[in-house]
Amino acid sequence: MKKILIILSLVYTMSYGHKLLMNVFDNEDNTITVEGLYSSGQKTSGAMIRVESLVSGEVLFKKRFPQESELIINIPSEPYQVVLDGGPGHIVVEKGIAPKEGFSKEIIAKMKKNRASTISIAQSSTSEWGNTTILLFSLCLILLSLSIYFSNENTKKIYKLIEDKNVG
Repeated sequence: MKKILIILSLVYTMSYGHKLLMNVFDNEDNTITVEGLYSSGQKTSGAMIRVESLVSGEVLFKKRFPQESELIINIPSEPYQVVLDGGPGHIVVEKGIAPKEGFSKEIIAKMKKNRASTISIAQSSTSEWGNTTILLFSLCLILLSLSIYFSNENTKKIYKLIEDKNVG
């Protein structure tokens, strides 16, 4: 029983090992600090960071994370989003923080007028059925199979006892 619990806990833990997380902090000097890591605590060194304009859709900043998985980036003068690209199915997008003086009204009006269609969209590697759902569904199937098996075995024993009483 202990072995089964250990295996199930390892499978459950490993199923969350690749969830990508990103933190964006305002340094209050018109720069932001972007941190990236996996939910398992693993660093995201080598993952691509992009700052995309919400006005034009163009990439304003693009760089791979260094070993520390942390970058300091100047805040653009237009509305933007920060994109952490950890590979296929692992894209995290967060709205950018405005500079101290805020974004200019002309740029915001321009953004509302012609929304950029080339901006990145967050993606998760989990499909409609997440890892937890698959694990719990599998566990339910195993428990259902075991209950049917033991029910069948007990029914056979009861029939045998009834048959022995009727014969004897």
